[in-house]
Amino acid sequence: MKLAGRVAFVTGGGSGLGRAIAEAFAREGARVAVNDLNESGAKETANQLAGRDHLVLAGDVSDSARVAAMFAEVERACGRLDVLVNNAGVDHVPGDGLDQLGAGGSQILRMGDDGWGRMLAIHLNGAFYCAREAVKRMLPAKSGSIINMSSIAGLGGLGTLHYSTAKAGLLGFTRALARDLGRHGIRVNAICPGAIDTPMSRRIPEPMLKPLVAMTPLGRIGQPDDIAAAALYFASDDSGFVTGQWLSPNGGIHMA
Repeated sequence: MKLAGRVAFVTGGGSGLGRAIAEAFAREGARVAVNDLNESGAKETANQLAGRDHLVLAGDVSDSARVAAMFAEVERACGRLDVLVNNAGVDHVPGDGLDQLGAGGSQILRMGDDGWGRMLAIHLNGAFYCAREAVKRMLPAKSGSIINMSSIAGLGGLGTLHYSTAKAGLLGFTRALARDLGRHGIRVNAICPGAIDTPMSRRIPEPMLKPLVAMTPLGRIGQPDDIAAAALYFASDDSGFVTGQWLSPNGGIHMA
């Protein structure tokens, strides 16, 4: 097993990509701490994971005090931390003005301060707070893997204004953190999914989704396991000489 004896912390693990990643890690022998703002979703994920003694940690990753408490709980229960997946995220927040876009006009003119700030707080502040706590636990072992969930929206702006900005920021964070931590044996990489069949993508109206699939060379929407496989690669020793990189399972719709 590729992750036997290791401990992984997965944010946003209550559904979608986070759940698929937690399942893949558990199948490969990891003990998984499943975080989600929705505690019932986190419990549902943990209950269906292979193995035993997985943790459920309800909390908002944009709350630094709560993040510190969750990581302290993992340390008490497990005594170590080997992998962090910064997966928690949303595509819409109150006050972002997206419900008004049908009336015409530019996103930047309709987007409120609260909506803009909340999106960045969840994706960027949350990743920073979690990485900071993870590194405290990884430094003594001089090893670890941090995986940031970006998006093709962060590569080419193929998304809403605040979401694309947040996901692009995660790529910059990934590179800078990889340079900062490489000498300590901690690797930092990112995943940039394309359109994947998750509860979030199912909210995309069919008239918008069909052209997206038609533009994809592989001719289909991706599955959560496609992303989980990428996360397993970055979490395991298979990527032992890889840091500061991004991998984009997107069916070919974006080619670097």
